[in-house]
Amino acid sequence: MLMDNPWLTVATVVTVGVLRLMGDVIRWLAARSGERLRARTLAELVNRAEPGTVLTDRRPDGAALTIRRRPEARGERDGGDRGE
Repeated sequence: MLMDNPWLTVATVVTVGVLRLMGDVIRWLAARSGERLRARTLAELVNRAEPGTVLTDRRPDGAALTIRRRPEARGERDGGDRGE
C-alpha cells in the first residue's frame, strides 16, 4: 500500500495543511480587497452627492457607518472655480 511509507503520510498531511492555509489567506485577501472597494465606492458617492447629504453603509453583521457631507465643501467655501 502507498500509505505504508511514513514519508508519504507526512508529505500528504503537510500538503493538506498548506492548502488549507492558502485557502484562508486567499479568503482574507478577498475580504480585505472587498473592504477597500467598499470604502472607495462610499468615498466616491460622498464626493458626488449634494452638500448636506447623509449616507449610511449598513453591514450584514449589524455595524453601520454614517457619512454626512458638509453643507459647504472645501471648494465651495471660497466660491469654487470662478475661471479667474
